[in-house]
Amino acid sequence: MKLVLEREIEFREAGTVAIISVSETGGPIRQLITGREPHPTGRPVLVKAGFRAQPWESFRGELPFMELAEVASPVLQVMAQPHRLDMKVVGGPQPVLRFETDFLLTVDANFVADLQSGAPFWLAALRWRGDSESFEPRKLVVEAKTDDDPRNADPEYGHKVALAREVYGKIGWAFATVVGFRDLPSGEVSRGVHRIWLRALTKVSAADVAKVSDFIARAGVRSYAEVAEILGGGPVGRSKLAALHVRRVLRIDLTKGLFPSSAVSLLDDGGVIL
Repeated sequence: MKLVLEREIEFREAGTVAIISVSETGGPIRQLITGREPHPTGRPVLVKAGFRAQPWESFRGELPFMELAEVASPVLQVMAQPHRLDMKVVGGPQPVLRFETDFLLTVDANFVADLQSGAPFWLAALRWRGDSESFEPRKLVVEAKTDDDPRNADPEYGHKVALAREVYGKIGWAFATVVGFRDLPSGEVSRGVHRIWLRALTKVSAADVAKVSDFIARAGVRSYAEVAEILGGGPVGRSKLAALHVRRVLRIDLTKGLFPSSAVSLLDDGGVIL
């Protein structure tokens, strides 16, 4: 795949540089799926990837994170395998350290602040309320790992991640390592996120947007059951409501799971995806 040099960043002592390369197609830098993998893989279409397919190769790490990112309201854009980072370290044991991260997200700055304060990724993502009138975008690089990933105890990998974090910080990008048990939802919360994810690609119309916007605005907050009924009720209403949540027209409170009583409010920060 042909690569396009995006930017070169100098960091640390003079002569030490990092080069970020991206695909000229605007898609993933690596095609993870060849059809010969001995483990499950997939390429689901994501609303937040511009309705493009994005690859995953870890059933317990990358896939559940991809679901969470697609459903999380503070996330505006998602890309898997977004770029290649080559770090030329003067005096290091290797002349070039290569880092290919899992995801690049565009997220709201308030979410990044909550994440950097120590909140687990799933909690920071689902309790974000979008109280400000405008979405303040920040780039967030994410490395998604399982709890038993052997790299967790690899000092060389840890050094490479620390350097990558430093490089991203030089250009104003945040960095997070998402590790399964701590950072991904479980129980009712996980089931609620998955139910929304499964319905994300449901077709919605301008009339649906206008209908729910007026209905919710008159009360400020409505219940999940009420809004689903306005959209037609039954499976159709629930599917449209899920799609409008992912498209950031509204926000369903998923912090405890998805129930008929779950609160639904409008998002009005300019980040609607239609």
